[in-house]
Amino acid sequence: MIYFCGIILVIGLFFQGCSTNTAQEEKKILAHDASFQKLLNKRDSLQNEANQKAELFRKKGKDIDNKIKIMQKEKVRLKKEYLSVEEKIMRQLQPEKRALQKTLRELTYQYKQKADAVRSIDGDINEINTLIKKKESLSLTQEEMRIWNERLAALIEKKETVITEKNKVKKEIEITKLKIKVFR
Repeated sequence: MIYFCGIILVIGLFFQGCSTNTAQEEKKILAHDASFQKLLNKRDSLQNEANQKAELFRKKGKDIDNKIKIMQKEKVRLKKEYLSVEEKIMRQLQPEKRALQKTLRELTYQYKQKADAVRSIDGDINEINTLIKKKESLSLTQEEMRIWNERLAALIEKKETVITEKNKVKKEIEITKLKIKVFR
């Protein structure tokens, strides 16, 4: 029974941890039961092993934390290096990008000129059509009518040519815009 009480006491002390009176309590127990020393030795041995494992864990944890910090710094360095390289690459494309933007401006100007030319031709066509409709009141001869009709036909043909050119320029504008978009 005393042995059983001693074990319970040891278990209580084991879970209780070290207190200031532990050494005195152990002496008191050992004076009563010397065989209890084996359990104390086992407890101390296990506590030493646990302390060593805890120290090893803390050391390994610190090593891992240090490696993480080093890797984070390396990641930041790599990101800066990547951004620098990316910027250099993008700068190499700037001349081509500027050339495309210049081409787009020129094509847009040409398109506006073609559109203006179509409007001007339409105006001329409308004037000739109005003149031809008034042929009776103006007393135009057949020769004059033939000349006006030839001029009208020439203007219609010219309008078709300018519209074809305008549509080509419009297509070039679309393609150039796509090229610029691809560069972004």
